[in-house]
Amino acid sequence: GWQRHQQEPRNCSTTMLYRTAMPTLSPSSVALTRLHASTLPRRLPLHGVAGSRQIEQAWMQQLPPHALMQRAGLATARLACALAPHAQRFWIACGPGNNGGDGLQAAALLQAWGRQVEVTLLADPLRLPEDARAAHAEAVAAGVPISTALPTALRAHDLAIDALLGIGASRAPSATLQACIDALHATPAPVLAIDLPTGLDADSGDWLQGGSARQCVHADHTLSLLSLKPGLFTGHGRDAAGMVWWDDLGTAALQAHGACQAGAWLQGAALQPGTATLPAPPPHASHKGSFGDVCIVGGAAGMEGAAVLAARAALHAGGGRVYLGSLSAHATHPTDAELMQRPLQHDSDLASLPLASASVAAGCGGGTAIIRWLPALLQHSARLVLDADALNAIAADTSLAERLRLREQPTILTPHPLEAARLLGCTVAEVQQQRLQSACRLADRLQAMVVLKGSGSVVAAPSDQGIAPVIVHAGNARLATAGTGDVLAGCIAAFWAQAQARQAGGSAWQLAFDTACAAVQAHGHAAEQWPAERGTLTAGQLAAALQRLPG
Repeated sequence: GWQRHQQEPRNCSTTMLYRTAMPTLSPSSVALTRLHASTLPRRLPLHGVAGSRQIEQAWMQQLPPHALMQRAGLATARLACALAPHAQRFWIACGPGNNGGDGLQAAALLQAWGRQVEVTLLADPLRLPEDARAAHAEAVAAGVPISTALPTALRAHDLAIDALLGIGASRAPSATLQACIDALHATPAPVLAIDLPTGLDADSGDWLQGGSARQCVHADHTLSLLSLKPGLFTGHGRDAAGMVWWDDLGTAALQAHGACQAGAWLQGAALQPGTATLPAPPPHASHKGSFGDVCIVGGAAGMEGAAVLAARAALHAGGGRVYLGSLSAHATHPTDAELMQRPLQHDSDLASLPLASASVAAGCGGGTAIIRWLPALLQHSARLVLDADALNAIAADTSLAERLRLREQPTILTPHPLEAARLLGCTVAEVQQQRLQSACRLADRLQAMVVLKGSGSVVAAPSDQGIAPVIVHAGNARLATAGTGDVLAGCIAAFWAQAQARQAGGSAWQLAFDTACAAVQAHGHAAEQWPAERGTLTAGQLAAALQRLPG
């Protein structure tokens, strides 16, 4: 069952998701159930615009007229009271669609509960959609002052609510809407966005077409209604949405698989509080071979540290034996004594690495030197992670890309947006504008698993594998330092080695996909757990903070 909490959400030290309790007709005794940040590999379905519309239409046919909007307004009003329990003055900015109707419905309730509500309605009431017209009538009947003007004193409000544009918007806000957005930027009051911040694309997490950061509301809180939207968790969404809450409006939409198949999944959040998770202890009879072998190939001259970071990450993430195949003839960077060093200078040196049985991460600091070794690695590696310079080499060489496509074993690619753009032959802006689609396109093009790194990293598989993409809700700006990508590559290889060692059967593609998701989550979680008082998190410290693959 759900566990209840009465505490203020702003007391939480990390960004979390929340689900509001089933609404009643009272603002008092608001019980909140958190959707916590989690280290567990559980996943929640995400529905974009099309999927959310399908869910909405399915329930509108089953419920009485206006019921969904009434529930949405009630959920908004109750959350507003929970976020600001002593607030008396509210400003609600309402747009011309049903998102504005949700705001009007919330205004009617807040006014009825004794609050002072001021509504800016940027629409002709007679031209509002049917449900929104009914909500407008309720607000008028409740005595809510409604006008097209902005408030004269923004500092007079205790909470502002953004109900300007919902999931149906596709283009940047008009000049009239922009004036409201500017006021929402300027108000010192906390801002609660209904469903998603105005100006944010619900599917991609990018600004609406032709928009910018200035043309998007940056909310302190966002209440996602009916379904969770992928744009809230990737791209600019994590910054624009603030703390995300969810209310299914009594429809159990997240479990309504019959209504609409999830377009993607969210990993790294849980629907109930959980204790800190530690890896399950391995059997006492374990030995180093029980956790698989990892080979790191990279570290060309002048970039030796990248390969060392990947190898150290593999060690700390639980790899049984870690081989470091250095591409530098003058490797002077200090290494851990536990690493099994295998300098690669001659073609025959590759035989010193157990490619046929190990998980291999190649490209970390590989420079142009990695090109020489890629054909053999693509041919002989049982499980291959390609990062950094290996990806750049494949982007520049169609024959290498073809070898990758024809590999019989799964491969995991870990591009950042620029590397993904090179592989797709497009711009970084185009990748970031459609992060989910870009990751899926790249997975199909190269027939490989793709980890598109960034805010809300995306993990995607080739479409013919029947695996929906995952957005991993973990990580923060502490990962924006040199070497953290090398650490991720090593972590993926170590997790993959462990998963393979304990695998009793099943799909090799599913195993690779789940391994990638788990490693991205562990990598991000380690950054989230770094104490602020310790200052900058270096890649070496991040590697040391990793833990073995959970059992």
